[in-house]
Amino acid sequence: MVAYTLINEKMLAVGLTRERVYAKKGSMISYQGDLRFQRSFLAGGGIQNLAMRQATKEELLVMSAQGTGRAYYAYNGLYVTVITLEGETMYVESDSLLAFDDRLRIGTVFLGNQGAIQGMIKGVVTDQGLFTTRLEGQGELAIVSHGNAIALDVEPQKPIFVDPNAYIGHKGQLQSQLVTDINWKTLIGKTSGESYQLKFAGTGAVYIQAYER
Repeated sequence: MVAYTLINEKMLAVGLTRERVYAKKGSMISYQGDLRFQRSFLAGGGIQNLAMRQATKEELLVMSAQGTGRAYYAYNGLYVTVITLEGETMYVESDSLLAFDDRLRIGTVFLGNQGAIQGMIKGVVTDQGLFTTRLEGQGELAIVSHGNAIALDVEPQKPIFVDPNAYIGHKGQLQSQLVTDINWKTLIGKTSGESYQLKFAGTGAVYIQAYER
């Protein structure tokens, strides 16, 4: 069984017993035991997903560790959060994904599936493009953030609005929509970043950070 353990707010340990874990390239800082490391182009996905990532520039550069032992991960002093999926789907920006394993299926999703116009605007506003990484199944994954990641619960009839730049990811049965407030303007007449907000409705959780890219 793969075991995720937070050593502190900025370091993750992953215990393996003949399993394999995928982690952000450059994040492995130490290990114990009999582990083999190699670059993973597929990142647990198939050839089709690799082709999609290359075509969409949704870069997911990972190294795999396989065997029996314990690997330690940290990245640029960012904070680490472990998220458990119980048969759910998680959408996360690829640059915020630290680690996951074979229990989760991975893919690349066009944000336009939740509204082509909204997806395009979000890509322009955040410089993150139109695509994001999807993980689904039963298991854990780890994300990194500037400061502790905050999970905001979304309930029916109680939508949540998020600054696109603070958005990390979301899970559950949520529908996203990009909305604007034309009344929020700077003094020189240009639209401020906060004029664009992501609206999430349904049932699930949205992960944000106290940071704007």
